Amino acid sequence: MRNGRKKKRSKRIAVLFFLLLLVAACIYVSRLYKDDRSYKKRFKELEHVEKELEDEKDKNEVSQKKAKEMKNPDWLGWLKIKGTTINYPVMQREGESEYYLHRDFDGKYSFYGTPFLDIRCTTESDNCIIYGHNIGGGRMFGALHAYSDYDFYKKHPKVWFRAGEEKKAYHIVSVIKTTTSSRLYSFTDVGNWKEYEGYVRNALEGSLYHTVMGEQIREDIRKDTVENFFRKYQFLTLSTCRTWAGKDARLLVISARERN
Repeated sequence: MRNGRKKKRSKRIAVLFFLLLLVAACIYVSRLYKDDRSYKKRFKELEHVEKELEDEKDKNEVSQKKAKEMKNPDWLGWLKIKGTTINYPVMQREGESEYYLHRDFDGKYSFYGTPFLDIRCTTESDNCIIYGHNIGGGRMFGALHAYSDYDFYKKHPKVWFRAGEEKKAYHIVSVIKTTTSSRLYSFTDVGNWKEYEGYVRNALEGSLYHTVMGEQIREDIRKDTVENFFRKYQFLTLSTCRTWAGKDARLLVISARERN
């Protein structure tokens, strides 16, 4: 009798446990669905404002008003890779390095977060590092993993980044699979040519394939004088996780533009 009661009690506990897991899973999925809808709606609104401000050089009263309504002092620019889902605002919170890791444009909790510039960088740094989550379905920086394919790079060789009123084109230099311990995460601003050249060489090494811009920079390293090559290029590094490869695994898509 006692054994029978114990078995029944164990079964009830097991059923209750699985029911609780099911409820928790449903709540989690529901939150993700809600977050997904909110994420899409808000970024569409911001994308519309960005397009208006880009198209209308005179910035008429309507677009000025809309920009003011969307204003967030942490909003410092816009990142876009044409023909992909990468089309997002870029944030930076003074004094809080990972503020937007799990916050939306308005500072509310979001599983997706919002792309943000490394707190050590300014938009004029020698290397601007922008972080974004690896979200399935090509959302956020999950779309960057398509750069593992050389043919994808050939179709999407440029990254566009607007900071302030100026929109700049950066050409893909390398695509690197690495970890959080990579020396490239130390590359932001450098004070001497030797250090700069060392970082640039690191940015070229380990790439999954060679690119047109990468070859141009290699040639400049060979031919240019030290003075001419120092800080000749500004780099833009997009960083995201390689979730299936471990918590410290990262993918870097590095691009560059030649400074005037």
